[in-house]
Amino acid sequence: MRDLARNDIFPKAAMAAAGERREEMTPIFVELVERLGRQQVSSMRDADLVALIPVFYLLGEWQVTHAYRPLLHLLRRPTRILDHTLGDAVTEVSFRVIAGTFDGDLQPLFDAILDLRADDFARSSLMSALVVIADLHPDQRPTIEEFIRTFRARNLKSPTDVLLGWTEAISDLGLEDMTEAVRELFDKGVIPKDYCDFSHFLEDLHATRDANVVPGNPRYEKGPIADSIAELSKWHCYTDAFFEQQKARKVSNDLRVAPWTEFFKNPAPPVGRNDPCPCGSGRKYKKCCLQ
Repeated sequence: MRDLARNDIFPKAAMAAAGERREEMTPIFVELVERLGRQQVSSMRDADLVALIPVFYLLGEWQVTHAYRPLLHLLRRPTRILDHTLGDAVTEVSFRVIAGTFDGDLQPLFDAILDLRADDFARSSLMSALVVIADLHPDQRPTIEEFIRTFRARNLKSPTDVLLGWTEAISDLGLEDMTEAVRELFDKGVIPKDYCDFSHFLEDLHATRDANVVPGNPRYEKGPIADSIAELSKWHCYTDAFFEQQKARKVSNDLRVAPWTEFFKNPAPPVGRNDPCPCGSGRKYKKCCLQ
């Protein structure tokens, strides 16, 4: 745990050692998630925050079902806390972690998606978790489809990012009969055209139909996490270049989960990674010009 909490290395060896001692490490990992799930930012230890990302990945890879509810509780925390704890992992991998730890009960996941106080991006990502669960557990698909079909009736005031996650779930589940309901959102400007276009929805829907699988969208190709070390090694904030940069600047890695907020120099007007790309493509900034 001390090595997982170091801010000057990629904790590959510690993650591998934890994998060899899963039975011993699992309750320690779950307790960490539970602790951060109830603490305010001012009470959080830096060591816990640095260790959380590898722990988050490993719990998903190990498919620890009793971590499912504590993880959902953490993901329901306010945006300010999620930015401080999980950062980009909320949008990039949380749906895979939740799908991997799914304990067979969809209700806690439904409750998190319906929670108006929860972070919009977390709620949207949890929609994607439903898609993966439908693929992994076909017996759950009817219940998931019913939830998706009735979501708008329960959440009439959902913000754009949540609605976008809902439309993506519709396309990735191949629910063609919901096409007109989605078209209405775009026609009424509920989802602005400079954010996303109806044609993108149709492309994803057709991809699911043509692949004849659920989900057919390429972003689900990895499915549940299979190799946490391999995946985390691709994060910029775990590279030697990043650690050298930190050392040269004589700063700690307090922004490990979102290092771009400090180091990325954006020549365009300020824009968040999950905002519409200023180039007008209709894609999120992180999936377009930021790359």
